[in-house]
Amino acid sequence: MNCDKNTVMNIAGWKDYSLVDVLGYPSFTVWFSFCNFKCPWCQNWPVVSGVENKEVSVGELIEIIEESAILVDFLHVTGGEPTLQSSALKALYACVREKDILKNSLNTNGSHPEVIRELATKGLLDHIAIDVKAPLYNPSLYARVIGFEVAGDVPDKVRESIIISLEKIDFVELRTTFVPSLLSIDDLVQIAQELKDLGCGDYCYYVIQQFNPSDTIRDATYRQAKRVLERDLITIAKKVKKQSTLKNVYIRTLEGGTKVIE
Repeated sequence: MNCDKNTVMNIAGWKDYSLVDVLGYPSFTVWFSFCNFKCPWCQNWPVVSGVENKEVSVGELIEIIEESAILVDFLHVTGGEPTLQSSALKALYACVREKDILKNSLNTNGSHPEVIRELATKGLLDHIAIDVKAPLYNPSLYARVIGFEVAGDVPDKVRESIIISLEKIDFVELRTTFVPSLLSIDDLVQIAQELKDLGCGDYCYYVIQQFNPSDTIRDATYRQAKRVLERDLITIAKKVKKQSTLKNVYIRTLEGGTKVIE
């Protein structure tokens, strides 16, 4: 795959050192603008809506990444939804590969499995994080969580993305943000059980993420919501691990970072 430095990306910005985007590793993180989901609780609404957006060429960003490469292990691309800009994503990853400066990481909502398949088949992904918003067997709940009236084929596409990733990528992270007014503990258990059935094993990690209210959330209702404390999320995650028997379960919180559940 070609490294086209002239390819233009729509991005909201970047952070040259992050410890929360790739499980266990520091990363240079880039936020791609725009998303095809409308999650009412989304904390990145300015990114999703394109309020925060600028055009940057792949070559310009590669120069910035090279300056920080000594401090990090991965280039992590998140959003928004990066797979909406598939050409830019491929060019950026190809340039990182060509220069051999970092490993490549993608955070996606899983709605475009064809992009994931191409990236993985071309050997451009070392790590992937897929957001599993709700139980895949429950399309009505999935629709509610992502801000749609009906989910359509979204759960099927997310499932396909997970299967592709487990088959083709060595380091797979599956994530659910626990929004208490939308999801129950039983929903988390169901998600974990389905992930295990899909083949989530030794090199697959399920991360239950803390929901953190902020002024950047789209729906005012969720700006006022209470976040689950770390100690309570640990208790929930232990129940999820025990009932699902999923091997690798973690939590990620504002106050404590990422922790493994024993």
